[in-house]
This record gives sequence, structure tokens and C-alpha cells, in this order.
Amino acid sequence: MLNHRISPLSIRILLIMLLPLILFFIGILAVDRYRIVLIDAELSALKRQGETLARSLALANADSLNNTNSRDSSKLGLAKSSLRHILPLVGYGTSLRARIYQPSGKIMADTANNQISDSLVEMSVKLQTSLLIKIKHKIIVSISKFSNFVNGVEELPKIPDRKLISVSQLPALKTAMMGQKVSMSWRTSSGQLVLGVALPIQEVRVVRGALLLTKNGAAIEAEIAKVQWAFVLLLCALFLFTVILGLYLSRSITRPIVKLATSARQIARAQDKSIKLEKLPERNDEIGELSKALQEMTNDLQERIQATAGFAADVAHELKNPLTSLRSAAETISRIKNQRQQKALMSVILEDVTRLDRLISDISQASRVEAELAGTKRDTVDFCALVDSWVLMMRDRYPKSQLIWRPPLKSKTIKNFYTNIHTDRIIQILDNLLVNAISFNPKEKDIEIKLDFIGKNAKKLCFSIQDNGDGIPEANLDTIFNRFYSQRPNNEAFGHHSGLGLSIARQIAEAHGGKLYAGNSEKKGAIFFLELPIANPE
Repeated sequence: MLNHRISPLSIRILLIMLLPLILFFIGILAVDRYRIVLIDAELSALKRQGETLARSLALANADSLNNTNSRDSSKLGLAKSSLRHILPLVGYGTSLRARIYQPSGKIMADTANNQISDSLVEMSVKLQTSLLIKIKHKIIVSISKFSNFVNGVEELPKIPDRKLISVSQLPALKTAMMGQKVSMSWRTSSGQLVLGVALPIQEVRVVRGALLLTKNGAAIEAEIAKVQWAFVLLLCALFLFTVILGLYLSRSITRPIVKLATSARQIARAQDKSIKLEKLPERNDEIGELSKALQEMTNDLQERIQATAGFAADVAHELKNPLTSLRSAAETISRIKNQRQQKALMSVILEDVTRLDRLISDISQASRVEAELAGTKRDTVDFCALVDSWVLMMRDRYPKSQLIWRPPLKSKTIKNFYTNIHTDRIIQILDNLLVNAISFNPKEKDIEIKLDFIGKNAKKLCFSIQDNGDGIPEANLDTIFNRFYSQRPNNEAFGHHSGLGLSIARQIAEAHGGKLYAGNSEKKGAIFFLELPIANPE
């Protein structure tokens, strides 16, 4: 039986549906963090190289000024001779680019102009880009934009890299002219990433110029693009995996539910209400529980339908006999003029009317029992004390009957006689069993009433009542609980019992989770047993 909690199947479905989305956001954060780490590492390396170059330029400039025997070197900028041996070495075989600016703000030197001779012309063929590469590029660009949006990263400024001929075009150079070191990154007009550091070239505290050392970030972007594309492929694989699992779950959940619904509709539309609900394969999840519950419900409904149909047929049969007798008596009385015979017929009519009234009352009670038991709250009572009070009351009601009450023996281990019952209905069972025992018991014999424990660990109470009559034929031990079955003593007038008493009593007992059955004692007397489950007292 399922308890009230989140089902394992629901948890699995939610996790499967959320897994790609969770991994997507985690991947975005991880890729962006990886980009930051790479850029910071490149800027740190670039800063160290720039510091080395700036010191070298400052020393070379000092030597140049000493060689020119300048008296006021503090008013001079950088000497061109100081760049002769150091600046051409920058960038050879690397992607570094160095630019030197005078204190006046104008560019003094650019390694990009020194790497290739003006007489050489570089020619290249523009390759045709395939559609797949274009799609791949657009996907990577879209992921980068989304990653920047999620992480709150501001878009890099666009600076025309080829036109940085003045300090005023780059705020970082102005800061460097003031003696501070600045690291930054930007994009060119074509969208390429550029990493750069701006450092002052100074002798002691005198700034002789500014150095802008830059590096193309194409390698970083290519590395990030590889990671992003691998992430896209992983996301696609996860999405495909999710779709496959979704189809599997749909197949394993939807199909059996549809089969159950179809089978239920067939039962509802079928004229033969005895057909069974289609049984699903054994499953240990909620679908299996649903299948079992529907099968149990269908079987119960079919049993109720059959019981109702049988009950209606039995009622019609039982009502037909007194009605036939009434009709015969009514037709005869109009033709008979003898008053004595008329009085006899009138007494027959009154007896039949009384019998009809009793039948209708019992039938009404039998039809209400189950609804009343389901709609009213049960009481937790001490059953031993209840029977003790009931026996005292029955002794006053039937003073000629000898009722022997044998309560259970006191035990240190067994002290609980509590059970959850509808007290009035259980008393109705006890009354019915006692009246039945009195009617079959000889006047000089006693009726024995017992209460004891049965079952493993004494989890059930067993009430029994035994008479000393002729007993019940073995073939009829269960038949006597059928509706309208009546087996009365020979000296009792016909029609005083409807045959519903024991049937109603068993119905009440089963509604309480108990049993009501009959047997015979060694002395051939009949014994009726009522079993009820024990409950913990409140």
C-alpha cells in the first residue's frame, strides 16, 4: 500500500527532464570561468614581459642620454637610439606587438611596421566557408552572448587596433603616462580579441614614455570555441538521451494506463458485467499498484452487482409467497359466507401482512448496513467489559434461560481487550446469536458464552456462544448465513423469521475486518464464533 510521499517514479522523471537544463547552466558557468582564467593568465604573462621590456627601454634610454652628454635629461623623452637594439627583438616569432609613445602622446615606434619590409606584399586566397562551419560559428557566438548575459559580463569595447597612434585614443595609455600599470582587453573593428598592458617607461620617478604591449587573443578564442562546441555536442547527446528516456517512460507509463482505461471502458459498455479487467504484467511501481487497485475495485464492483442482482431476485421470491397467499385469501373470502371460515381467512391475511412488514423491515435494514458502517465513526471499546454488561442485561431480559458467562483468564502478558467497532451493530450480532441459541436450546440446558484470544501473538478476540440443541448439519454450516435461509425448530410457527438475521450479522462482522462462522460442539450443540481484530486503546 502506497503512503503519502513523493513517488520514486515522479522523482526519476523530474530528474531526467531537469538534467540537460542543469548541465547546460553549469556548463555555461564553467566555460565562462575557463575564459576568465585563460585571459588572466595571458595578461599576467604579458604584464611580466612588458615590465621587463619597459625596464630595458629605460636603461637603454639612460645610456643614450649619457652618451649625448645631455645636461637636463628630465625634459627629454625617449631617444630613438635606445630603441635600436631592443625594440626589433619584440614580436619576432611571437604574436606580441609593442608600441612606444612619447610623453607628448604621439606614437614613436610600432613593432608591426618593423617585422615585414614595405617592399613585400602578402597575398592569400580567401577560402570558401562551408555551411556547417557557418552554422557552427553562429552557435558558438550565440552561446557566448548567452553566457555573457547569464554571468553579467559586459561587452568588450571596440577599439580600431591599427589607428592607435595617439595616447588620447586609449585611456589606459593616459594612465600609464601617469606612472601606473594597466591591463585590459578589447575587440578590434573586425571583432578580434586583443589583450594588452600599458606600462610607464620611467627612470626613477621620471616618465620617459609609455609602452603598449598587445597580443592577439585568437588562440584563446579558438580554445574557448573548442570547449563551447564540445559542450554543444554534449548537450545534443544529453537531449537525445532525454528524448529516448522520455519515449521509454511514455511507453512504460502511458501504454499500460491506456490499456487499463480501454479495458475499463469495455467493462462499462459490455452487457456481460462478469468480464474481468485486463491484467498487466507484474510491476513493482505505481502503475502496478494502480493495476492491482483497479482489478480489486472491478472485482468488488462485479461482486456487488451480482450480489445486488441476487438480492433483488431473492427479495422478489420472498415477497411473492405472502403476496400469493394474500391474493388467494382475498379472492376466497369474497365467496365464503361462513363467518368462522371468514375469520380464519382474515387471520391468514393478517399474518401475511405481518410477515410482509417484517420482510420489508429486514430487507431495508440489510440494504442500509454497509452504507451505515462506512459512514459512521467507530468506537474503541473494551470488548470484555462490553460483553460483561451485555450478559447482565440479557439475563434480565431472558430470565428463564441459563446464561453461563466465561470471561478470558487474566494474564500478565495479555491485558488488551480493545477493538474498534460500531457498538450498536456488534450488539445486534450478539443479540441475534443469543436469540438463535435460545430458540434451539432445551429449556433445562444452559447456554455458554466465552471470550478468548486467538491467532499468532493473540491479535484477535474470539467471542463464542454455544447451545445444547441438536446442532447444525455439516452441509449447512455455511448455508445458514445465506439470505432468506431459514431453519427453525419444529414447534415454531412458520413465517416468524425472515432468514436475514445471520446474513446481516455476517455482513456486519466482515465490515469490521472480522469473521462470523458456525460449528458444532462435542455434545452436538451449535457454536457460533465472532472474531474481531484487537486495537490499541487511545
